[in-house]
Amino acid sequence: MKSILLILTACTLVFYSCTNATEQTLTENEKETLAQEVETTINKMMDGMKNIDVEAAFESNFLMDENFKYVDIYGKTLKKDGFRKAAHGVFDNVEKIEFEFTTPIIRIIDRKVAVVNLTYSGKYYFPGSTLAWSPCGSTLVLQKIDNKWKVIHFHESLQESEFVTTEL
Repeated sequence: MKSILLILTACTLVFYSCTNATEQTLTENEKETLAQEVETTINKMMDGMKNIDVEAAFESNFLMDENFKYVDIYGKTLKKDGFRKAAHGVFDNVEKIEFEFTTPIIRIIDRKVAVVNLTYSGKYYFPGSTLAWSPCGSTLVLQKIDNKWKVIHFHESLQESEFVTTEL
C-alpha cells in the first residue's frame, strides 16, 4: 500500500510540474534568447521601412487580423485595413526615405509576449516636396504565434509638439 501511495504521489508531482512548466519563471538565458528572436523581427521591420517595402516592414512582421491595433501620432486608432492604407499611402508615393532608429528596448513579459520601445525620426522625399519629422516614440507589443513573433499592437507618439516640417 505504501508503494502504491508513493507512486501515486510521484506521478502527481511529475504531472503538476509538467503542466506548470509554462508558468515557471524565465531564466536569464531564456529571456536573452527570446529577446534576440524579438530583435530579429524588429530589425526586419526597420530594414523594410528603410527600403520602402511595406511587405517586409509590416505585412510579414505584423499580425494583420481583426485584433490588430495601431494608434497613430494623433491618437487615432486604426485596425489592419486602416493601417495598411496609411502605410501604402506613404510608401507607395515616396521616392526616398531616411530613418534614424534608436536601439530597441525589449522587455520579455513571458514566453509568448514582449514589449518593444524605440524612437525614430526621418524624412520622406516625395516628388516636389520633403517631409521631415521630429523623434517619434513607438511601443510595439509582440506575441509569439506559430513560433514567430508578430506585432499585435503598435502605438506611436510625438516627442515634440509639431510632427512634420515641409521643405518645398
